[in-house]
Amino acid sequence: MRYPYSGLFRIVSPYGARSDPFTGEQSWHGGIDLVGVDTKEIRAVCGGYVLRSRMVTDRDDRTWEWGNYVSVLGDDGMTVYYCHLSERAPEAGKRIEAGGLVGIEGSTGKSTGPHLHLEVRTGAYDTVSAAEYLGIENVQGVTAGRIPGMHPWSEDAVKWAVQNGVILGDGKGYALEEACTREHMCVFLYRLYRMMKNN
Repeated sequence: MRYPYSGLFRIVSPYGARSDPFTGEQSWHGGIDLVGVDTKEIRAVCGGYVLRSRMVTDRDDRTWEWGNYVSVLGDDGMTVYYCHLSERAPEAGKRIEAGGLVGIEGSTGKSTGPHLHLEVRTGAYDTVSAAEYLGIENVQGVTAGRIPGMHPWSEDAVKWAVQNGVILGDGKGYALEEACTREHMCVFLYRLYRMMKNN
């Protein structure tokens, strides 16, 4: 499983019931809306076959709200929809690998601004939480993804350190200094010592 962005991204609208951004009425949001922080390139979250890659403008088509979108039948049997793209990369009928370029974040279709609507379905209509599918919190404002330059083997350790207060984080994400000074390391070790002593 991969994230849809190679860098950090934010949840701007979670999965589930919400106030419709156009009407203000309660409605069901079948996916999550994401905005890239470091990049606007959208990557395949899993390998599979591209079912559709198209731009829909005909309002009689039930998918017109997605605008420019790509759907991929994943190797795990789930269908993943990447919607509102400004550009699409893969062709329908072709295979795409996890991490392959799907397109560029955009604001096509029924949209209030540039973002990615990511939707995951088990069948033709049954959605599941895309946040849970990605392994992230389903909360507006949550920042997730890989910090550019961070080695993948260190990600779990950094997340643990943030969650346990060893290094600072705001509960919605984290960021690291480009260079770690002696002072940073001393603070890190001191917080680790205090945490272990208190436990």
